[in-house]
Amino acid sequence: MKTIDRHPNTTVVDLSQDILLRTTIPLDNHPALRSGFAGYPMNPRWNIKKVRAWKTGLRLRQALQQGDLIIRSSDSMLVPSDKEEEGIWVDKTPNQPYKWISCAEWVKQLLKNYQTV
Repeated sequence: MKTIDRHPNTTVVDLSQDILLRTTIPLDNHPALRSGFAGYPMNPRWNIKKVRAWKTGLRLRQALQQGDLIIRSSDSMLVPSDKEEEGIWVDKTPNQPYKWISCAEWVKQLLKNYQTV
């Protein structure tokens, strides 16, 4: 009998040197995911897909610090703490609605996250 994969096209991403994550985020956005997980600021030139991957990385880091996620010792995979045998699938849109802000607030956020070389 043929088994059906519930999560097609998943890849394993190395978030840091010793932390892995199974995700459906496209390969082009993996550096932004790693950047968010490491805590680096957002690049203002990124497209919306990379910004979402960056925010996902931030949320993963916060969940790891809060104890909602753990690093499985057998394979260094980032998994939910209550279900150690299952992996986390990062392919959902955020549940909270978008917050509309004024143009001035948006520019303030961009300037706050802007890095000079």
